[in-house]
This record gives sequence, structure tokens and C-alpha cells, in this order.
Amino acid sequence: MQHINGILNEETLEAELASLYDLAGPISCTFLRRSFNDHYAVNAGDQKYILRIYLNKKSYIHNQENIHFELDFLTYLHSKNVPAIPPLISKNNQKLCSIRLEDEIRYVALFPFAKGKPIEPDLTEDQAVAFGEVIGKLHGESNAFRSEFSRYYLNAKELIAEPLNQIEVYTSLFGLGNLDFYRDAAGKLMEGLNRLPKDQETFGLIHGDPNPSNLYFSKTNGFSLFDFDHCGFGYRIHDLAVVKLCYPEDVYDSVVKGYERIRKLHKNEKEFIPLYADILLVKKFSDILNMLEVTGADETTKKSIASNAMKTLKEMSNHEAKMDDRR
Repeated sequence: MQHINGILNEETLEAELASLYDLAGPISCTFLRRSFNDHYAVNAGDQKYILRIYLNKKSYIHNQENIHFELDFLTYLHSKNVPAIPPLISKNNQKLCSIRLEDEIRYVALFPFAKGKPIEPDLTEDQAVAFGEVIGKLHGESNAFRSEFSRYYLNAKELIAEPLNQIEVYTSLFGLGNLDFYRDAAGKLMEGLNRLPKDQETFGLIHGDPNPSNLYFSKTNGFSLFDFDHCGFGYRIHDLAVVKLCYPEDVYDSVVKGYERIRKLHKNEKEFIPLYADILLVKKFSDILNMLEVTGADETTKKSIASNAMKTLKEMSNHEAKMDDRR
């Protein structure tokens, strides 16, 4: 019996790829990792690819339309010389394909392997400035993108209210307590979010998760940006807040410098980025718990993440209270 979101057999995938795509042989698949989707390295003839197998029933992806939007967005960005990796087109002229299993249908997309090598968080100043320019160009070019498909909006409800409710389900389930202690802090974060300027330049399509694992760098070709699974409509400082969380402070400063060569940030946008980074931590814990649920993770793992979420929220509550005192 095939469980929902099981890790698929590599030989099965090799046969499916030969049927779906016009690839040179021999084809070999190697499982790489499970995160918010499953990823496989694919060798076909002398070419390398990445196969993504989307997890079903994720909280932020509601239907096939949402995935079609992402893949169309990647193709559009590539056409505008934004260094995003577009999907390959199948024999049936599709960006998104499906594999029918006994108990479910899994949706898949195949991508060219990114040029260059994985990056480390401690980018050089020149790299960081260039990275900021890439994010700025992505935001600017995305303003003209149109799609027949839908994608979610990262508003206060999606970023704070629903994630907190989801985390509280697990902290209560495992006897860790409720999140009443964080409600005041959450309310202030939502107020701050709602005070941000909201126009075509400050709110629109974003990558959603430009952390170091979603970038390659080549001295010849510069950056390659991939994994747009968390892309959506949101505040543009969202992507800069991810940088704030995932890279050293000096790298973040240089990324902002590069970004502002493309678009000057409003004063309150820049000031709110550290607090937006706190919002992202709330969302991250909720997304991880959802991913564990839809992949059938054991209760010990779920409890560990819920416990870490509780600890982090308490630390953030104290930090935000001290910031209020200084105001």
C-alpha cells in the first residue's frame, strides 16, 4: 500500500521520466533530500537535471493552479533575464506533469541543473551587492507578470494569525501550553505590517525564501535562483527579511545596498525588516509542522518542533517587549 507523499522509487521515476520528457539515455535518478518537496538528481546522457516531486496537501499550496502559477512565473522571469531556473517542457508541452500511483497522484517538474556551485552565507561584498540587485530586478520585472492561474497572498492572516493557530494546535496537543503570552506581540506585528506602504513597488510577487540553499553562484554566470515553492504576493521586504535571518549582518547590509540600486526602500520598510524576520520565524515553524503532518512524521519529531517553536516565541516576546520599552 502506497502511503500519501511516500518517497518514490528511483527506478520507477527513471521509467516515468523517459515517458514524460524527451531526454537522452541512459537516465538515472538519485534521491537528494526531502524538504517542502522531494528532490532528485537526474542524469540523462551527458546532461544533469533536478526533479522536483511536489508534496500533496501542503497548507500553502491549495491546488494544481498554484503550482502552474509558480512554473509560469519562473519561465517569465527567465525570459526577462532574471537568473531564475525555468522548468523543462514535457513531450506533451507541459511544465507540470503527473505520476499516477495506486493511492494518489504526484505532481512533478524537471529543471536544468543550475550553473555554478552552492553558496555559503558569508558572501563577499561584491557578491552580496549583486545578490541584492538580483532580488530588486526580480521584484521590478514581476510587476508586469500576468497569469491565468492563482497564487496565495502573504497578508497578516497568512503570515501571523493562521500560523500561530497551527502552532498552538501542536503545543496544546503535546502539553506544552497555549500561546496567550504571545498574543500582544503578534497584534503589534500585525499592526506594523498593516502600516507598511502598499503599492506596486512595495507589494507584489516575491521569491519567498532566498536562503543560501536556494542559490548557486558561478564566476562566469553569476547567481542562479531556484526553488520558488514559497513564492506569492507579499510585501517586498519579505525577501530581504529572509536575508536578514539567514546571512551575516554585513552580508545583509550589502544585499540591501544592492537592492536599493534598483529600488529605494521607504524608511518604515527598512525599519520593519527585523520585526518581519520575527514574523518569518512564526511562519517557518507552522510550515514545518504542516510538512511533518503531510509526510507522516512521528510524534516525537512533531513534539520537538513544537517545543522549539514555543521556546522561540517566548524569546521573541521578550525581545519585542524590550524594543517597546526603548521606544
